[in-house]
Amino acid sequence: MNRDNALFLAAGILVGFLLGYFLFESVAERQPPRLPMGAAAAAGGVPPAAGAPAAGAVEGPFMAQVRRLEERLRQNPEDADAVRQLSDLYVDAQAWEPATQGYARYLQLRPGDPDILSELGTALYQLGRYEEALQQFDLAQEIAPNHWESLFNRAVTLAFGLSRWDDALAVVEQLRSLRPDDASVQRLAEGIATRRGS
Repeated sequence: MNRDNALFLAAGILVGFLLGYFLFESVAERQPPRLPMGAAAAAGGVPPAAGAPAAGAVEGPFMAQVRRLEERLRQNPEDADAVRQLSDLYVDAQAWEPATQGYARYLQLRPGDPDILSELGTALYQLGRYEEALQQFDLAQEIAPNHWESLFNRAVTLAFGLSRWDDALAVVEQLRSLRPDDASVQRLAEGIATRRGS
């Protein structure tokens, strides 16, 4: 390898690293935690798991939040708000397994929250665990009949996870009765019809 090739290779590696760094930073800043609470994993809290950002990952706002919440949970493993926020961060990072563990832990600390049951179901869906996801959506409906997110996610799981088209369309009709003018329900119905016909 001559000197020009070595310089070209080194420049390419440097440019790739810089592009990756700035992409990570811009995504992290555009996707803050959805719920302003507080959470990160630790003893008795949400354990870092496969898919979780590595401890030595590029420093940025996301990793700073994770570390802050992990420290908070080290000090108080029963901090349900911290568990929830960390789980939300894992969802933002599409780290579904630790998100699932976190939401399950939150429900141990504060049972019966239909929003978290729906979040847990969504994370299970992303892992391909469709029947388990449906169980969480059903639990949310038992606690809060017509809970919008769990009902909507139930329709998605029935259709796109399990190909149970008729069951999914029945849930879509229930969603329409709750919010007749909701555009997301119309898009869901169209998506189901498209997939069913293909």
